[in-house]
Parts: sequence; structure tokens; C-alpha cells
Amino acid sequence: MNYASRRTRFLSGLDGPVLLMAGGVLARNYPANGFPFRADSNFLYFFERPEAGSAAFFDPANGNVTLFIPERTMADAIWHGALESFADVKSRQGVNAVLAVEKLESEVARLAGGRVVRSLAVADPKATARANAITKASLDFDDPTKVGEGALLDLIAKLRLHKDEDELAEIRRLVPVTREAHVAAMKHSKPGVVEQFLAGQVEGAFALGGCTAAYGTILSVRGEVLHNHDHRNVLKKGDIVLLDAGAEGLDSGYCNDVTRDWPVGGAFSPEGRDIYELVLKAQLDAIAAVKPGLRYRDLHLRASRVMADGLVQLGLLKGNADALVESGAHALFFPHGLGHQLGLDVHDLESFGDRIHYPDGRTRSAQFGTAYLRMDMDLEPGMVFTIEPGLYFVPQIIRSPEFRAQFKSAVNWDLAEKFLTMNDGRGFGGIRIEDDVVCTSTGVEVLTDSIPKTLRDMESLAGTA
Repeated sequence: MNYASRRTRFLSGLDGPVLLMAGGVLARNYPANGFPFRADSNFLYFFERPEAGSAAFFDPANGNVTLFIPERTMADAIWHGALESFADVKSRQGVNAVLAVEKLESEVARLAGGRVVRSLAVADPKATARANAITKASLDFDDPTKVGEGALLDLIAKLRLHKDEDELAEIRRLVPVTREAHVAAMKHSKPGVVEQFLAGQVEGAFALGGCTAAYGTILSVRGEVLHNHDHRNVLKKGDIVLLDAGAEGLDSGYCNDVTRDWPVGGAFSPEGRDIYELVLKAQLDAIAAVKPGLRYRDLHLRASRVMADGLVQLGLLKGNADALVESGAHALFFPHGLGHQLGLDVHDLESFGDRIHYPDGRTRSAQFGTAYLRMDMDLEPGMVFTIEPGLYFVPQIIRSPEFRAQFKSAVNWDLAEKFLTMNDGRGFGGIRIEDDVVCTSTGVEVLTDSIPKTLRDMESLAGTA
């Protein structure tokens, strides 16, 4: 990665100094037992392997970048080993100066010389509080409208949205690791196995591949819970395992985000085959349609119409696909958006809110399901994003009196109810199929295409370990 070039481009777009915070180690349960450090993505974009507690001052007036890192102490050497000297960090990072972060307040005041300094909120509340104290701002990481000043967010988003070849190469490099994790879980899926064992196969494969999990592993036979991190169920024949997991590079921070589904015992039920083939059809159709200039919302609606038409053919919906999508009836089974941006964050730049993902005055739909569409952008070459349609049988949706009244004649409620009670009462669950793609100048490249996903692949791999 050419971090120096990124910093130069950032500086060229600034009209005043900016202070960025890397964030520090967050405690898991007591102060000395911390979670693994992961720098804020906006900081990580500009620096190679940044240290916990770092900060950086960008000054467009002279083109200088000053990096702040913790002082080197005897305690560091005892507990963590010798750290790079300030001189070595300066050389490796290619910055103009390296100073002690313990003197951040006084040094930023000196460097700013009375000018207004802007900053961004980060996940570490202590680092954000320190940035607020220095800049006299009211930044809040939990509020997208208060993460940072709009023009600053726009500038960083402009840099990060379009991935260059180095970034794409890193995302591709991670794919074999993600593939190994998914295949390992597939092979170990047998009746009597606990979900946590499969989660261990996934995260162990990441570790063996020199990576970490990009996000909390979603793995469950209750796939209708979209972000299910509870791994306590025992697999039984007839279940469908849904795995949503991706590797993250330990140094780079770039990641994959992939979802696959397979049957416990090696064969889908007839209903499982039908739903799987429909979701795959919608996904492949959406992928084939990707091209520069296409509005992502239109891609979502295209997939929704394929899903609605298929659900009519299966007898779950009644009517015309276009009318069903317009009314929102399809969202009773497809209650989320088609995907999201991907890069240094698994939901890239999502902390910046809809300012980035709903540009040019576009706003979210108020319709159930479509309201969860995470972006409504016109696709451009270099954008990396996911395509992940899914069909689910969620008791709270299907048994909702409000939805039953609203879509009384559009849904075969009796048939939908059977999906909730099949498999000895556990229910069907859900199926989602997700790949990472990049929009190219001529169309699309599926970055995660090597990870098995045909129905035959799923049935031939499941439970073979």
C-alpha cells in the first residue's frame, strides 16, 4: 500500500489542519485484559501497522504529517518487548516528525498556531474525548451526524470508496483463507455437532491463514436471525446451516464478507432446494447486471422482483412480481437490502451515515425491508461491495397481525406457516448467498467466486469430514 501517496492526496484536499486518532486498547472486563487492538479505519488507511494510542496531525499549509506515538518505557520492554524507536518509526512511516502522544495537547496547539483543527470520532471513547478537548468539537462515534464535519467526511470517503489495485490485491489475497474457513465448516456439519464447534473451525482457519475474523462470525441453523452470533444449537438432520464470515488481514485491515448455506446430513429437503435455487438465481442475476452508472437501489429492486416471481411460482406469494415489490410484500421474506460497501470496514464507511451512501439528496425508503437498504449510490469503477439476497421465514414477521392484514391476499399464510413448523418444529430458518464484487470499467469481477456455492457443491461437501 502506498500510504505516503494517500496522505499526499488527503493533504491536497484539506483547507485546514486535521487531527486523526487511532484509538487505544479497549478493556474486555478489567483494564489490563484488553481486546486485540485494531486501529480506526480512517487512521489505518494512512499508516502502516499503527500503534495503539497513536494520533496524527495533517497540516496542508506546509504539507507536513506529524505522527504521535506513546513514549517508550521500561515497562513496555518488560511486558511487551522492545518497541521501535521514534527514529525508526519516522523512517518506516515516512512522516515528517514523530512526537510523544503524551504531549499531544501542547504540540497540536503549537503546530496549529491558532488555526481551527478538525477531527473525527473513533470507537474508543477516550480517544474521541481527547480529540474533542483539543478541537473544542462535540464528536460522537455513535451518532453518524456527529462523527465529523461534512466536508472532511466527504474527502475521506472520496479516497476510500474507489479501491486501487493494491487494495483489490489484498482483498483477493484473503479469499483462499475465507474459502478454507467456509469449506471446513461445511465438511464438519453433521447431526449432533454443536454450532460452536463449527464456529471454531471457521475462526481457526482464519488464524491458521494469518488473519483474524473481520466481524463476529454469524453461524446458525436459525438463519432467520440475520445477525445470529449465538452458537449453542445442536445440529440435526434437516437443518440448514447459514455461515456469514470473512477473513481480515492482520496488518492491512481489509476484509472479505461471504455467506453460504448448506444442509446438515448432505441433502436439502425439497423446500430447501427450491429456496436455495431461487436465492442463487436472484444473486447471479444481480451480479450479471452490475456495471458503471447503475443505481444500486435499482439493482436491489431487480433482485427483489426475481425473488417475488420465484415466491409466486412456489405458491408463497400471489400476484404480479412488480406489484408485489411495489407494495413491499416481498420484504416479508426478503427483509433487508441487497448489500453494502466493503473495504477496511466490513460495512465500509457506514460510520459516516447516509451522507455518503445516499448522495445527491436521496433518502431511505419508508417501506418495511427496503428501509434497510444500506446504500443508494450510482456504481463506479473501483467500488467494492456485496451482493447478498436472502429468503427467511421469521415467525415475528409471518405471524404479525399487522402484516397479515396489510398483505391479506398477497401471501399464502397457511403455506408460510408450514415453513415455520417444519423440521420437528425448529422451522426452515433462512438462506442468504453473499459474494464480494468490484465494479469494473466494463462490468463486474466476483472477488470471492472461488468459494463453493452451487447446490451440488453444498450437498457434496456437507458433513464429509
